[in-house]
Amino acid sequence: MEESLNEVAADDSNPPWFQDPARTKPFTLFKTVDLDFIEECYCTALFPWSEQSLRVLWHGEKVKELQNGPWKQMISDWSGALAIGTLDSLLVIPLSASGSRKGLSVSVPKQEQNTPGQKTSVMAVGWALPLEVPLEPLIVFSAGSILYILNPVKGKIIGYLRGHGGPITSIVIHPTHPYLFCTTSRDFTTRIYDLSLSPQQGPDNPCWPPSKAPSLGGAPHGLQASEPEGMGVGRCISVLCGGLSGGHEAAVLSAAFHPTHPLIATCGLDRVVKIWSFSTSSFDKLAREDKPLFSSSRIHKARILSVSWLSTDTLVTHSAPALMRRRGRKDDTYYEDGTVTIFRWIGFDRFFPAGQEIGRVFRGCTSDYQESSSFTLISTSSLPQQTRHVHVTQAFTGDYILVLSLPDSVRLYNLANFHPRVIAPDPPEHVPPEREIESEFQNVRLDDEEEEEDNPITTFFGKSPESQRWEVPVPDAQGSVQACVLGFGGQLLVTLGKRRVYIWRETLK
Repeated sequence: MEESLNEVAADDSNPPWFQDPARTKPFTLFKTVDLDFIEECYCTALFPWSEQSLRVLWHGEKVKELQNGPWKQMISDWSGALAIGTLDSLLVIPLSASGSRKGLSVSVPKQEQNTPGQKTSVMAVGWALPLEVPLEPLIVFSAGSILYILNPVKGKIIGYLRGHGGPITSIVIHPTHPYLFCTTSRDFTTRIYDLSLSPQQGPDNPCWPPSKAPSLGGAPHGLQASEPEGMGVGRCISVLCGGLSGGHEAAVLSAAFHPTHPLIATCGLDRVVKIWSFSTSSFDKLAREDKPLFSSSRIHKARILSVSWLSTDTLVTHSAPALMRRRGRKDDTYYEDGTVTIFRWIGFDRFFPAGQEIGRVFRGCTSDYQESSSFTLISTSSLPQQTRHVHVTQAFTGDYILVLSLPDSVRLYNLANFHPRVIAPDPPEHVPPEREIESEFQNVRLDDEEEEEDNPITTFFGKSPESQRWEVPVPDAQGSVQACVLGFGGQLLVTLGKRRVYIWRETLK
């Protein structure tokens, strides 16, 4: 597969599929992997780095140390590797042509927090790189409210972490510092972890006046519990709290690190998008933040399932279908299509003025963290109600690709082709009554016997026209497609079924 992808990348005579509207078949099925020994797959993560990633990771500080050969060898070993979360286990499937790595299956350890006698689903997974040993990738995955860190090179779990008071919903790795990652949870909080530190063995919480002792509030208050945080590697360094003071008021479902600034965007069940600042300068005390720099519930009508950064101040989010009422009646409801929205955060330049070094971010005012108006909607498009998963990735050209997982197919969009919203026209200027009557009589004809046509409204204001899309049917899916990921700069597509993995490569024109 690695050789085939190189051949595709070397063909510069044709534009890539996402820049060619005439390309009707962007991907060709390369192989399938049957997983008959498991009950069901839930999530997947593709090894995200390439040889060129070394220039971006750690701001290029390790280029001289790793560029001569070790980094290329590590990429060759793990390129195309898949981490798949299943019921009570994690699978690691290597897809590299070198064949130096073998498949791995790791069962979820039994912990006291998990329900005894019941299997736990692995619902979130991500790839990380430790700061001290960057040539040994790690896999971070969750089962219930507990985090596990797997070393696939050694084939064993090297750490676990407690902290969340509810099931973990997503794991996101920092784009330039891959030893940092965050987790979102149904306990209304988001936690940021550092894999270069060891777990805290005692509570390290702030003091809540009038008490002078550290608080023992625990996870419900975004704090550490009185028991040890875990074992092995990893430590929680910051908590983005939930609650009425400015945090999420329901489960947090997704998050995204800013590519260049100390910011993180979150979204959740409360239909709110929030943007927070976080600091990684001091790890002596657990940082606790409850006032975001931006918060708005006016972007979507239903729960927001994902958020991603497209540039320094532009984001894309997508929501589930919204339950609506007809004519205000409680017994007459229908589902309105979910939406994918691109919007610009106007307040970015206020907190990070151009030409100034990135320093300490000050807390915003009430209008920032309660219901902010500092945003502009750029594009809003409808999503099929059968959408099961949405993935946004950046191609090698810089284009951002939106991947929709439908029950029997995969639908792909280039976000650069999304149209602006259709804005309602301004109402006509007021015309004096005598002029209005005069103009009406001028248009009257005695021989006009045509009846007025009742034309339906075909323009829906506030949404964008549908843009160019590419459809990839999944053979023999039978409604089993769970999720999709796009890798290799947009040249590799992985589709996850309940017990089968489909691997696609870009079609040569």
